This record gives sequence, C-alpha cells and structure tokens, in this order.
Amino acid sequence: MFDWGVGEYERTAAELEPAARHVVALAELQEGETVLDLACGTGNAALLAAAAGARATGLDAAERLIEVARSRPGGDRVEFVVGDALELPFADGAFDVVLSVFGIIFVPDAARGLEEVRRVLRPRGRALLAVWMPHGPIHEMVGALARGAAAAGGPQRPRFDWHDPDAVAPLATAAGMTSRVQDASLVVEGESPEAYLAAAERFHPMSIAMRALPDRSGRYPEIRAEALAALRAGNEDPGGFRITSPYRVISLTRAG
Repeated sequence: MFDWGVGEYERTAAELEPAARHVVALAELQEGETVLDLACGTGNAALLAAAAGARATGLDAAERLIEVARSRPGGDRVEFVVGDALELPFADGAFDVVLSVFGIIFVPDAARGLEEVRRVLRPRGRALLAVWMPHGPIHEMVGALARGAAAAGGPQRPRFDWHDPDAVAPLATAAGMTSRVQDASLVVEGESPEAYLAAAERFHPMSIAMRALPDRSGRYPEIRAEALAALRAGNEDPGGFRITSPYRVISLTRAG
C-alpha cells in the first residue's frame, strides 16, 4: 500500500468534488443525521454533508490529508480522524450514513471493509460507495503505469472488482446488507493530455509510487508513452483536454 500523503493529492481531490456532490445528493441527508466519510482524503463528502446539516466525521489513514481537510473552509464543523478503514475507531451503530467517494476501493480486504461499514451503521442505516468502472482514458493510463511497475518487480496484488454487482452483492449479504447500483460519470478538463500526465507524475501519490521501479529499470519512457497515448485517444477536446470517467454508486442498506 502506498502513502497517500505523498505528493499533493488535494489537486486530484478537487477534480473529484463533483462526484462527491453527486453521492451526497443521492444520500438525501436529513438534518442532524450522523455521517461518516470513509477514506475521506481531503474531506469532500464530509464537508458537503456538514453543509447539508449533518453531523459529519471524516476518516483517512493519511495524516497529511486529514490536516488539509481540517484547514478547508467548514473544516471546523467536521470531526476529522486519522484511522484505518479496516479497524474503524467508532462504536457499533454510530452512524446513520456512511459515504465513501473512491476511497473504500483501496482497502486490501473488501469483505472486512464491508463488515466494518455494516458494524458502524445503525439498523436500517445506509451507505453509498462511489467506485470506478474499468473503462475510460484514466483507467487505461493507470493500467499502463501499473503494468509497468509490476513488470519492474512491483507488487501485483489483485484488486477486488468493486464495480461488479455480482462480486459485491455476496459480500454485502454476508455482512448483513442489501445492495443496488447506479451509474454516473465524471468529466475532467485541463490544458492538454501532456499537461495532465505531467501533473499526475508530479503530484498524484499513485503515479509517484508506480514510477519509481520503472525509472530504475530504464523502462519508464516507454510506459509513459503508453499512458500518454491512452489520454490522447480518449481526449474529447482537440483544442485542450476533456475526458469522461465512468463510475458506479453502490447503495447499501443495513438490515433492521
């Protein structure tokens, strides 16, 4: 597992805020509900939940990102906590709602992650988890970098198919929750494919981590070329940069 505190993930978090707004809107939060933003990063969903009148908590393992979240406007209205998504430091049934916007997908044990979500939800509480679909130029770019890192001797841990309802439903059922899904998409814009990749190389924790081994082996230039080709192929704005990344929102409800 790499360190999300490396680089400046807050730049990516700003790009993801529209998805956080979508997830919070789907949650239909009620005044005074208790809400956990799980693997909150810089706190997008937690801050939006607090602005909607909820009593919000944000948890992330990266201490630096928690510090960034606390410093944002409205951060004093949210309880931000450094902690592990697989060992949540909260009592059973502590929350009405759990939200996770592209966060829970990085836990190393999906079943245990869902069990912890269920544990901290009150009976009939709900969770909404945004997960990436394995399509689009960002997916192809990350795939090229990941393959390059693996070929250079990096870890090759298999990822759970969070996007697949047939994979999620049995784990949700085992954890005592029902599940359903809704599809959505996120548009990201920028100066150019070249500028977007350069920024990812400099600031994104995943890109920084996945570059190290190929750099030492001398293979990074060819891997980078493949990643850039994916961004160029998926670019929707010939005069700039615009891509669409599909994602899915998993809605879970804990049994009464």
